[in-house]
Amino acid sequence: MRSLVAALLLACGAIQLPAAEAPWPKLPERDGPVVIPAQEWPARPGPRDVRVQVHYPGGTRASIGPRTGIFLTLHNWGGTDCAGTANPAALAREFNFVALCVNYLQSGPKDSIEGPEPYDFGWLQGLDALRALWLVFNELDSTKTPFARGRLFATGGSGGGNVTLMANKLAPRTFTAVVDMCGMKKLSDALAYNLPAAGGLNARWSRDPASPNFLTPGAQEIRFVGHPAHLAEMKRLGTTAKVFSVHGLDDKTCLADGQEMVANMLRAGLDITPVWVSKEMVDGKIFSTTGHALGNRTLIPGHVAGRFIRADSPDALDRKTPTDFERREDIRYSTTDGAFVISYAQGFPVGRFEPAPTAPSYADRFDLLRVIAADGKTGVAESSADWEPRRRHIAAALERVMGPFPNPAKRVALDVKVQEEVKLEGGLLRRKLTYQSDATDRVAAYLFLPEAAAKAKLPAVLCLHQTTKLGKAESAGLVDNPKQYALHLAQRGYVTFAPDYPSFGDSKYDFDPRHGYASGTMKAIWDNVRAVDFLESLPEVDAARLGVIGHSLGGHNAMFTAFFEPRLRVIVSSCGFTTFRKDDLPSWTGKVYMPRIKIEFANDAAKVPFDFPEIVAAFAPRPFLTCAAEKDDDFDVSGVRDVLAAARKVYELHGKAGDLVGYYPKGPHGFPDDARKVAYDFLDQHLRDRK
Repeated sequence: MRSLVAALLLACGAIQLPAAEAPWPKLPERDGPVVIPAQEWPARPGPRDVRVQVHYPGGTRASIGPRTGIFLTLHNWGGTDCAGTANPAALAREFNFVALCVNYLQSGPKDSIEGPEPYDFGWLQGLDALRALWLVFNELDSTKTPFARGRLFATGGSGGGNVTLMANKLAPRTFTAVVDMCGMKKLSDALAYNLPAAGGLNARWSRDPASPNFLTPGAQEIRFVGHPAHLAEMKRLGTTAKVFSVHGLDDKTCLADGQEMVANMLRAGLDITPVWVSKEMVDGKIFSTTGHALGNRTLIPGHVAGRFIRADSPDALDRKTPTDFERREDIRYSTTDGAFVISYAQGFPVGRFEPAPTAPSYADRFDLLRVIAADGKTGVAESSADWEPRRRHIAAALERVMGPFPNPAKRVALDVKVQEEVKLEGGLLRRKLTYQSDATDRVAAYLFLPEAAAKAKLPAVLCLHQTTKLGKAESAGLVDNPKQYALHLAQRGYVTFAPDYPSFGDSKYDFDPRHGYASGTMKAIWDNVRAVDFLESLPEVDAARLGVIGHSLGGHNAMFTAFFEPRLRVIVSSCGFTTFRKDDLPSWTGKVYMPRIKIEFANDAAKVPFDFPEIVAAFAPRPFLTCAAEKDDDFDVSGVRDVLAAARKVYELHGKAGDLVGYYPKGPHGFPDDARKVAYDFLDQHLRDRK
């Protein structure tokens, strides 16, 4: 337990230095260093300080004038002072700034590269940089020295680009503009765990919860500057900073993450200007390479953003709103396991982590309108809003059994590789491909593109196969079998995508926990979420009209995926489930499913913390169809009826009772013609015929 607590404190940077132990120095009168107090680093408990190099526009404090701003310039991973970033003296003199180099946490190779502790990757480092900025801002403000309080800028290269972006995230209403030069955008699995995709960079974190270097989900999420939910929070708070992100098109270290961040920022409505350095831009003066190094990092900020930075420019930016230093409020970023809070109550930032409360347990999984409040009191939901906490509690219960759903920082570039293309009758194109699901695994799949996709965006359906060694080949129609729904739906006018379940078809997988998944079920869910990412990226696909269909293994795989993936607007499951209390529970405990059902819950349906009524209820208000065979000897049809009867109450809360549908073909476990017709018509009703 002690090692786990230490790991949580380390990952979160949760311990803070009391204000009484934090004397703040005065600014030097001439260019030179100053040492400031920093927040405690749990890896090495005790007081900590940070050296800051201060550069004035004229070399002395007396040269500060009404148009003088403040500019952070932050060194690279392994560097000190201003290694790998813009020269502070040049920034100060050319653009009229007090320019600061910050030796933030783990500066220098001894601590950042050679040390045993994991590399911080921007959390305490960003807070260190902000404290340096606050030192100058606060002293000039408190001494009534005229300065340009609306001209606060930051830049950095590589690791310094990461800290620059993190500082802007942790103080979203403070900066006027920031210039990221080939900075790292997130603590990816590759970087965290020294996987091959990291190119030799090792942040030394661990997946083992017992390790003092354990990387908690929230600690990884806060360090993702492109986190969609966090960008939305920045937008809500009213961030106005212009962000410039500069990357070489041949940067093997950061380009893909940079492209992801830019896309997410644009989607969130933030002011982001990407600069993708091509071979045509290499001039030997500013840009010398399209790789990670870029070129002259002193000249790059002025080149891409000079008209906004230069004090005497007609386009000079001057933020008019108060900084976070002045507002003295808390900034809060929710994560899957709690929230990171940056408090400005004292002016300078102090960060902490607040763990989420443990989700309550429900004895009756069929009493779906029952909701337990944060204070432990039980109430009955009377609206869809009232029911939302129950959905969160169900998600927590699923994760207790399946393992944690990967957070957004787990995404890697899809890196799609096409293996073959075949033209079929009726103008269909079948494409065999693989895509990168996570840092270590690729998934094989078939994509079908109807001829009509060349003229208009079409709805798309994710098609998940049953238990068969053939995997995706069956649903893609490469074998004579009625369960060819990927082919059938493509012929019907859908873009369809049929990936392998882990270890089936062409997708080899060993289910070793070192890959980061506690169950085969969660691995399959994540592979399917990445499949949705792929479909959403296709110009032929209408991303607002996505559905999922599956039979047997594919039936519950579709349901589990749709629970965690709201972009799937319509769900169809054939012979995929019954209530656990009417099922053969040990059959769910193999490595391809959920071993914890046996290991932690003793194959006891009363102990397993979720059941299918909750999953189906959580789909509301999305349309859900189950085709459950009357003589299914695998999934008891009476249990299916029990599930739908219980879930219907939640659909009624949402005013969508008619969109919860059960169809019961007369035969055994299967997906016969009549059931497939009902399923395809259901998809047409909710996807193809709704534009």
